[in-house]
Amino acid sequence: MNLQLEPIFQAAFSKLKPRTALPPMHIEFFPFAGLTHTARLRDDLLYIRVSDLLDGAPQPVVYSLALILLAKIYRRTVDTSHHETYRSFILTNPMQEKAKEARTTRGRRPKPAIPKGRWQNLDVNFDRLNARYFGGKLERPRLAWSAKRSRHILGRYDATYHTIFISALFDSRKTPDFVLDFILYHELLHVKYPCRASNCRMLTHTPEFRAEEVRFEGYQSATEWLRGI
Repeated sequence: MNLQLEPIFQAAFSKLKPRTALPPMHIEFFPFAGLTHTARLRDDLLYIRVSDLLDGAPQPVVYSLALILLAKIYRRTVDTSHHETYRSFILTNPMQEKAKEARTTRGRRPKPAIPKGRWQNLDVNFDRLNARYFGGKLERPRLAWSAKRSRHILGRYDATYHTIFISALFDSRKTPDFVLDFILYHELLHVKYPCRASNCRMLTHTPEFRAEEVRFEGYQSATEWLRGI
């Protein structure tokens, strides 16, 4: 039991269920690989783990988190101000840096990045895009094919390990160069325009990102082709 967390979670429980006796709680800080928290109810005992990155956080932030976690268990509604309090804190630059460091040092190490697939070589696409759209100045990220042939996640950028994954669906001789170029170009824009906090949420596609995305030659043709997959 963490004596720092216990009274905060007890107060949050009483707020959500004022006419119910406090259940026994097992609460602890835990070294998750990032800002992860868990709350489970087993045999009327609450098991709660809070990321140790919040150790020393202001009490209102931890209280808001307690309300959010317990509300999920007991199917209660929490005022949006508590979500704003929590997210405003974790989206600050110092907390984001701490979270990134935790993901890097505690997370699972990435597999070797292999850009060359059976039919396509992402290094070739990168060199072409870097020269044409980034003046040859963009640092080459790790390029790899995903393990699955996903039709929903066409590509993603992992900022922690500076790695771009492209769906193995496109490692095909039937994939036009301009389509694979566009998918990789989209992910390279995530490298150039990192996510940033805005209005208590993380903005993934900034206005600058969107403005530059449509500069891709063949943008309309590529998006239409992708709608047909």
